[in-house]
Amino acid sequence: MPNGDEDDELVLGALACYERAVHRVAQDFARRGAVIQPMGVYLDSLDALHVCFGKRGQAHVGILGSLRPTGELELAVVELADLLQEKEFDEGDTAWPGCLPGHSHPPIAALVNGFACWQCPQNHASVFPIG
Repeated sequence: MPNGDEDDELVLGALACYERAVHRVAQDFARRGAVIQPMGVYLDSLDALHVCFGKRGQAHVGILGSLRPTGELELAVVELADLLQEKEFDEGDTAWPGCLPGHSHPPIAALVNGFACWQCPQNHASVFPIG
């Protein structure tokens, strides 16, 4: 059974991992024309990890969800992209960032052969890497 110190190390390691992931996801979202832009992650008083985001052209900052602790960068990229894609859908672009030609559905954030990718949910083809 993990002790408090091990739990703290896990959460702090996850925070550092997500901080690195934010940069990749922000680049990907900006390059693909997303309205939502990740700005950072923070740890609340209950050791929950949250992502801060902004909207292109606006100063307002919002906070989303609770991220699963992970020390794996590629998994952190997938978790962030998935959470923020849902927020992008809320902005009205329900197919963002675009799947394969002829597909009207959005791709999903997935770990493919150890790398964070946008993946077609129908045929599981990698559409493009995240970041």
